[in-house]
Amino acid sequence: MEVQRLARGLANLLAPFLAPFLKDAGGIAAEDSPALVRAVWSKLSPHMGKDERLKESAGDLMDAPEDPDALACFRMEIKRLLLKNRGLANVLEEAVRRAGAALPESGPQGWRDLLGREEGVLERLEMIYLLRSGKGPEQIAAQFGVDPDYPLRVNEWFSLAGVAGLLSGEGVKSWLDRLDRGDPVLRRIEMIRLRRSGTPARVVARAYNAVEDYVERLHERFSREGVLGILTEEDLDRFRSLHPPTVRVCSYNLHGTHRDADGQQRLRRIAKELAPLDPHAAAFQEVVSGAGIEDTSEQITRWISSMTGYHYRSQFAYCHLFMEKYPEGIALSLRSVPRRTRTIDLTRLPGGLKPDMPRNALAAEAEIFGRRILFASVHLDHSADPHVRLAQVEKLVREIDAEGADIPCSILAGDFNDVESSPAIDYLRSAGYRDAYRACHRGAGNTYPAGNAQSRIDYIFVRGRAVVAASGLLANDPELSDHIGVFAEIR
Repeated sequence: MEVQRLARGLANLLAPFLAPFLKDAGGIAAEDSPALVRAVWSKLSPHMGKDERLKESAGDLMDAPEDPDALACFRMEIKRLLLKNRGLANVLEEAVRRAGAALPESGPQGWRDLLGREEGVLERLEMIYLLRSGKGPEQIAAQFGVDPDYPLRVNEWFSLAGVAGLLSGEGVKSWLDRLDRGDPVLRRIEMIRLRRSGTPARVVARAYNAVEDYVERLHERFSREGVLGILTEEDLDRFRSLHPPTVRVCSYNLHGTHRDADGQQRLRRIAKELAPLDPHAAAFQEVVSGAGIEDTSEQITRWISSMTGYHYRSQFAYCHLFMEKYPEGIALSLRSVPRRTRTIDLTRLPGGLKPDMPRNALAAEAEIFGRRILFASVHLDHSADPHVRLAQVEKLVREIDAEGADIPCSILAGDFNDVESSPAIDYLRSAGYRDAYRACHRGAGNTYPAGNAQSRIDYIFVRGRAVVAASGLLANDPELSDHIGVFAEIR
């Protein structure tokens, strides 16, 4: 038998008999002690008087027999003595073996014996343990003398707030209490949560003035179809009234490799400006992708996805090298899966016209609210000759019409590098495209340069069976870009 186990057993064996020993120099009375105690004491008592530390710890235990710390100290002193005197340890082990008895266990019968059986919080915690171990609530209720539903309510409180939910014995406010208990959808979700936490349907039904069959139906529909399975026609009508079928589009020039004062946060700040729109499509210009720089539109797309909860997909189209080093182009970020994406060349133009830099447009077709819509991100050339941009928009419209004549709505968004009175913008109007901002505002709308805008060169144009419901400017911050962004809501 190892010394530690022997010392622990001997301490527990002797503890109840220490008081008579210390009060009466004659030792432990034979009639009050079992044979094993007398046998052990006869071997240990000669050493007790010689070891002051052991004698002092025994006195402390006599003064506080229920104190686990005093017992632990006494046990440690016996262990120290046995380690120092291995012969004594062997003698005591042999005495135990001859007595044919087992030494008592060292600890209490259960964790509540150690911490206190009368503590209400511990009692409720024991109920949860028994319930989650598979014991029936009726059995637990009978054991603790409570209502059969009480262990289930205790389990609910613990699920909501941990041990804090058990402190008062009267439960805690649920998440639903902090919101609106009258909201029918939240009420149904809470009923499902309770049912899934193990609360019987009858208890849930009684708490929410329902019937058991309804609770079970809710649980089944939620398991099969998620939140959509528990929505009613009234809920869906309410949703449609708050969220009519509106397509939201925005455009923003990312200003190439421009850096803000923080150095690393510019793209995240741009995403924070765009995310409140929950855009179906975002058109970006001066996107950099390569030369050691991760696609800037893709970075913004990831941030927007994390900020809105929607999954956006980014597509990049290369145009030219910026500063003869950085691959720069345009991009589209879409909430819907694009049915078809293509790059439209705006560099090779008729009549010998040449842009100052190679240019492309990026067009993607998607289905939104059951309708096909074409989005295009545009960045026209900055040539001093306005006829270059006119030739570019003519080619752009021609290409779109050739492949998508049956598309009910097309939206062109971007940096057109031209003012409202220019030949390029006049041509778009003559081709049936409406200026989204001017559809909502008679004046203002300048987008360049940010901070003190003097010109309006960024647009969203719409053509087809659609109504512009709203349009405006966003992200007027020179640290983010030298352009101001534009947005539009289209129905």
